[in-house]
Amino acid sequence: MTATIRPRPLPGPPAARPELVTTAARSFFLAEHLLEARRASWLPTNGDGPDEDVNAYLLGLLDGVANGASDARVVPGLAPLAPGPDPRLPRAARAAWYRANGDSRLLGLGLFGRGDLARRRSTPWGWTPDAARRRDLAVAAACYEAAARLLDRGPARGGATATVLAKLAARCEDYAQALGVLAVRRLGLGAHLRDDELAALAGTRADEDARQVATLLESAPCDAHDVVLDLVLEYKRRPGPGLRRRIEQLARVAGLDPSRLLPAGS
Repeated sequence: MTATIRPRPLPGPPAARPELVTTAARSFFLAEHLLEARRASWLPTNGDGPDEDVNAYLLGLLDGVANGASDARVVPGLAPLAPGPDPRLPRAARAAWYRANGDSRLLGLGLFGRGDLARRRSTPWGWTPDAARRRDLAVAAACYEAAARLLDRGPARGGATATVLAKLAARCEDYAQALGVLAVRRLGLGAHLRDDELAALAGTRADEDARQVATLLESAPCDAHDVVLDLVLEYKRRPGPGLRRRIEQLARVAGLDPSRLLPAGS
């Protein structure tokens, strides 16, 4: 008796397949991890005024990424500011254009370490990673501010959307950092480091320094230590004075010596 081997049928198109994860389950998953990421990045909800509306907005952006959404209005580099949207567009359309480009840069910087989701290279030719990040953060903030101002001059006089966009413009770097913690520590989008790589992050050269790092790794770290080490990892990939100052400030609050975490003269 011989058996007939039948090839497994290929999966059908998305419309023909049952949805494995419901929208409600995905939203709950993203909301839980976003709030935990904000806590771990020391950017708690209401830490600088009420911003649950920003949480809801960020969840909408994350849900769009999970669905593979893209926006044809997104342009790379400085194009959102020069030349900007078509001036013949209505005010609401120009606001939506700026908003789409701000969203792209916030998600790109936070989740993927790149300035926008349109260009191929994470760092443009002739730029350092830190300079490119600072430029793209400035572009994101300017786009959000432009969108908020355009909506604020409309018939509805701003409304909830304009308020959220103004908050994103004012604290764009903080929200990008929170999304970065979400990507690396909650969603696993970052690199996994070996013990020797973690020791290298501390910039240790002497045996005594190496032993202290080993002791830190073996002990049960508190959230503050985890936050500082995450920032040091980011600093290794994209060194810059702003991030260095942030590490130095948070390390002291966490009871760590920043001179042992950051290489001298970098």
